[in-house]
Amino acid sequence: MKTSSRLALGALGAVGAGAAAAAAGIAAYALSSPAVPQNAKLIEDYAGPREDTYVVSGDGTRLHVRSWGPVDGPIAVLIHGWTCNVTNFPKQVEHLVSRGFRVIGYDQRGHGESEPGAFAFTAGVLADDLHAVLGHAVPAGRKAILVGHSMGAITIMAWAGKYPEEVAERAHHAVLSSTYARDAVPGFAGATPLAALPRIAPRFTDRLGAAVLGANVKVRHNRLHTAVVRYAALCGYASYGAVRYTEDMVASCPSDVRAEWGRVLSGIDVTEGLRKLTIPTSVVVGQFDHLTPPADAEVIAAELRLTGHLDRFAVIRDSGHMLPLEQPEKLNALLDSILGESLPAPA
Repeated sequence: MKTSSRLALGALGAVGAGAAAAAAGIAAYALSSPAVPQNAKLIEDYAGPREDTYVVSGDGTRLHVRSWGPVDGPIAVLIHGWTCNVTNFPKQVEHLVSRGFRVIGYDQRGHGESEPGAFAFTAGVLADDLHAVLGHAVPAGRKAILVGHSMGAITIMAWAGKYPEEVAERAHHAVLSSTYARDAVPGFAGATPLAALPRIAPRFTDRLGAAVLGANVKVRHNRLHTAVVRYAALCGYASYGAVRYTEDMVASCPSDVRAEWGRVLSGIDVTEGLRKLTIPTSVVVGQFDHLTPPADAEVIAAELRLTGHLDRFAVIRDSGHMLPLEQPEKLNALLDSILGESLPAPA
């Protein structure tokens, strides 16, 4: 047998073994975890007073915006991730409002109550949407802390790339949580039993990643789908409440929107925008994040060190990708440390 043939067979064998190991891990979750554990505590959305309105983005798309807290308080803008919605940060909203903040959240286009728009999803429309929200929520002469989770952090980087003149004008600090700037699929594969695949077959890996992230499959409430959500988006330490809250958000996202954004995100590169974040920027990631592993966060932190704008780099123990839900107290403590003495005393 020729060497090339042996290498091809070896690569196929490695792919097959990795896929089998991943499937076995998900099956173990599904079969070993009870459907509803005893004494399970659910997470609920923040129930405090709120205001809902709509903002029109540059292409005419109507975006749903929700605000909490006093109008004259310091401003925090929270930007949710892929397949989630404005309810992505219940404990962060509660925490910041209790300290007198004006908290702004919005549904990314196609998610929640925001329109999908008439044009293709791109990094550019993410930037335009945040630009529109900031124009509505941050008055002239004031600045906000921007907190982005997953696709929300990608949105911040895309906005900085398209609107660099606004960065220091609209924001005083950015927090990039559970995210990446480029090479999403190799990073995701590297945190699974398929870690060798990007080196063996990089083009096939990219196509496979785009197909998986772009799969138009409806999420249903059953043990298999719950296991897949938990394996991909959370970790073994996550509470049942965090898993169910995540599953509910994912299930509420239209499957075609999830698929289209998934295909875009699989190949997105916002590194140039990251380099234009000319404000103190903190990077945080969960220790067991499978979707955007710590290695992706380290790449972002390295870029920020080169530009001199890295403020903090934190790896949160016992958390997966859904850090705002899995370890809310630790994320809130990080926000407190960032805001420091400027944070008002608790009400």
